Amino acid sequence: MWFYTSLLTSAVMAVSVIFNKRLIRNVSALVLTWATLALSTPIILLFAIKDGLPQLNTLFFIGVVGSVILYIFSSVTSLKAMRIADLSSIYPLVALGPIFTLFVAMAPPVAEKPNTLAIFGVFITLFGAYILNAISTKKGIFEPIKSLFKNRASFLMMIAVLLNSIGIVFDKLAINNTIPKNTTFTLLLENLMVIFGLLPVLYLRNKHFPHQIFSNAKLFLLLGLLNAATTMLAFSSAGGGDIGLVATLFKTNILLVLLFSYLIFKDRPKREILIGSAIMIAGVVLIRLGS
Repeated sequence: MWFYTSLLTSAVMAVSVIFNKRLIRNVSALVLTWATLALSTPIILLFAIKDGLPQLNTLFFIGVVGSVILYIFSSVTSLKAMRIADLSSIYPLVALGPIFTLFVAMAPPVAEKPNTLAIFGVFITLFGAYILNAISTKKGIFEPIKSLFKNRASFLMMIAVLLNSIGIVFDKLAINNTIPKNTTFTLLLENLMVIFGLLPVLYLRNKHFPHQIFSNAKLFLLLGLLNAATTMLAFSSAGGGDIGLVATLFKTNILLVLLFSYLIFKDRPKREILIGSAIMIAGVVLIRLGS
């Protein structure tokens, strides 16, 4: 089940990225991060109440605190990168994230041991994802890597990717230490910690931040709904499968964007895009067979 939930998560993620890019033009990265969580959390709370309160231990709180800290720094850093550069020029770097997740998750205390075939599928999938994203820059397949040494936006995005990749492992640690396993409660607690932890910082840096939110109310409400759906699906996937494999499947969002574009707008893809898509699909199949 986690396999298909991960693919559904990636579809909702693809839509969220577009709205994030649109909103970041008008609001600060910190306001966007905080407001998105604040608007999505009431929806998550309803599902958490239904699931009930699990038993918790020390490792749960280590996982939650670690995830929250890394999430805040990752989100704000990636949004800053998006503010100062075109999304297409830095987004290919996101494809590298699950590699970090895969290896960190193999170490204690998570200590996952995915099948060798599935691991091979991870690298194939991420290679295809990188090709698809790199083609969009129209500057060559190695340009995103070269850009790490050329501009601040790429460097910030790579830092954000690394932090987020490790943060996902902390999510898995927290989920594994709820009895019975409760992904929605873990997500709710993390969201509340971020919301109340960031609020004083947000107020000190920008006392008029509510104006930014209310002036973009419709977009924020839509993004809050999308975030609630994405995060609940993502945590459900993380609770059910090896986190390195789940994180890789999340990156199929670029492939789904291309599919939606073809089905809705009849936008015929180029040969290079078809090749990258075929590589990515082959990797996803290997992950499914290896899991």
